[in-house]
Amino acid sequence: MLLLDAANLATKILLYGASLAAIGAALHGALGLHANRRAYFWLAALVGLTALMRLLVLNAQMGGSLGAALSLDQFGWTWAGGGRPALSLLAGAILLFAASIAKWRVLLMFAAVGISAGFGLTGHTAGLEAPGLAPWVVSVHVLIAGFWLAAPVTLWPGPAMTDSDVLARTEAFSRVARLIVPLLFVSGLYLFWRVNGDFLSALSSGYGRLLAAKLLAATLILGLGALNMTRVTHQLAAEPARGRATLRITLRLDAVLFTLILGIIAAATTISGPME
Repeated sequence: MLLLDAANLATKILLYGASLAAIGAALHGALGLHANRRAYFWLAALVGLTALMRLLVLNAQMGGSLGAALSLDQFGWTWAGGGRPALSLLAGAILLFAASIAKWRVLLMFAAVGISAGFGLTGHTAGLEAPGLAPWVVSVHVLIAGFWLAAPVTLWPGPAMTDSDVLARTEAFSRVARLIVPLLFVSGLYLFWRVNGDFLSALSSGYGRLLAAKLLAATLILGLGALNMTRVTHQLAAEPARGRATLRITLRLDAVLFTLILGIIAAATTISGPME
């Protein structure tokens, strides 16, 4: 069982990381912020592979051991619980793969929506007695999170980029972020309330404390984003060298916090739960 639990946690981290990276790459490409067709290909492959790996792990959990991963005896039950999310993820991956071949931005947008919808079809919100809008909010939350997670890659001031290119890309990202990123925080609070109830009661459980830690990390990321949209952007315009250095620092911190959040989410949905 220890190996099965480890496989469950590892595949969740891989799936979450690959999916958010794919969503971010697709959205940034669709919005004209940053395009990398080779990255679309590899991210599509990774999302498809990890989605299939999750199905195998779910099947192994149904059978009670890793050896049951390929067993067909309980696959009907596995598919009933994980089939729709897997299909949504695979559909998004196929669209992202198509976007790596055809230069159609609309494919990128549909790919991002398809992958994010897969998370609305599973998880604790989908299991609520009356989920209502919660699964839809999850999809939107994941969609925006993917957009934000790609910032360290899109905004990184590489040596091949001119100062004007760095400033233009940062300003373009900030224009979109200031409109949608606050919704990331609001939707996170809503989902926390729907799953856990009131804040103080939630802190009495390990699951609630993990989600509270996630909200804290997200708040720090929002603070870094506000810094980028104000002081760093001003520095990039007035003192490009200093602005580049500051931008690198904030993007590194973003990457660390995003990694921490991925681990928290995987732990919350694997070793804990809202009814703990």
